[in-house]
Amino acid sequence: MAGFFASLFHKKADASVSDSDEDALVTSPADDSCAEPLQEERLPVRIELCSPADGAAKSLEEVADDVFSTKVLGDGFAVTPSNGLIVAPVSGTITTIANAKHAVGITTESGIEALVHIGIDTVQLEGGPFTLLVQPGQRISAGEPIDQVDLAAVHAAGKLTDVIVVFTNADNVDAIDITAHGAVLAGSPVGALITH
Repeated sequence: MAGFFASLFHKKADASVSDSDEDALVTSPADDSCAEPLQEERLPVRIELCSPADGAAKSLEEVADDVFSTKVLGDGFAVTPSNGLIVAPVSGTITTIANAKHAVGITTESGIEALVHIGIDTVQLEGGPFTLLVQPGQRISAGEPIDQVDLAAVHAAGKLTDVIVVFTNADNVDAIDITAHGAVLAGSPVGALITH
C-alpha cells in the first residue's frame, strides 16, 4: 500500500506530515499523581460532499478498477465526467499531488483525507492531459477548481475518465451517505460524511 502512494504522489505540503498513525499526540497529567487524564468527548462532525465534476454519479462498486471498487483505499463515490473541469469535493488543504497530475489529496479541517483520482490507469499518461490548478499547502473550498483534464486525450489513449473520490483514513470515518445518483453538476451536493 505504501508503494502505491509513493508512486502516486511526489510532494507533501508539510514534510512533518506522516502517513502513519504514530504521530498521534499523547498527553499526560501535568503532575506525577496517578489521576487518569480526562478524555475530551468529541462530537460527530458532518462534512458535506460535492460532486467533483459535471456528469453522472455512481458508486465505487461500479468503477472498473479493483483497487477502487473493492474499497482497498477507502470508501467514497465516483462521477463519469461530461467535461474536463475537476473541482474539490470537500474544503481543506491540498496535501498531496501526483507526479502525473492525475490525483490530488485534500485534508479537511477535521483530518479527513480525500483522494481525488482522475481516470483509470491515467498515471501512465505521465501528466499529458492534465493541467493542475492548485499547489501543495493551498487552502481550498468545496467546489473550487483543482484540475483540468483533456477528456478526449484520455479517451484516445484508451483510458476511462471516471473521477473517483475516496476517503483514505477509514478509521476516522463513521459513515458515508451518498444521496446523488445519475446526473450531477460540479460542486453540487452529493451526500455527506460523518466523522468523529
